[in-house]
Amino acid sequence: MKRIVAATLLTLAAAPISLFTQSAEADDRYTICYPITHQKVSEDAADHPGAYRDGYRQGTDSARDGEAYRRRTAGGEFARGYEDGYYGRRFSRQQYVVPTRVEYYTTQQCRTHTRPERNRHRDRDRD
Repeated sequence: MKRIVAATLLTLAAAPISLFTQSAEADDRYTICYPITHQKVSEDAADHPGAYRDGYRQGTDSARDGEAYRRRTAGGEFARGYEDGYYGRRFSRQQYVVPTRVEYYTTQQCRTHTRPERNRHRDRDRD
């Protein structure tokens, strides 16, 4: 029981000190937020500049490994390349050009900085 009372008294005595210390530290910190633009290259499995080549390579690999033929769900140039590669047809290249699509999106970047010691005194003297 004595320990509980002693711990409570010590906590009550230390609480105001910690509150004042935190507020002084909070005055010395500031946060700066700024936008950051990111880019993401969007490549659909069926429609990207190397889709036929990728499909052809996977088709030849599957045929070489003795896997049973199964249709590709990706479709497009990838599926055409896979089928040509699997059945050993001549590499005929991609039929249409697919531009690489770049999608941009913006996020916020925030950083918290602590004011240097020499500026703290100068700012307090102004108040």
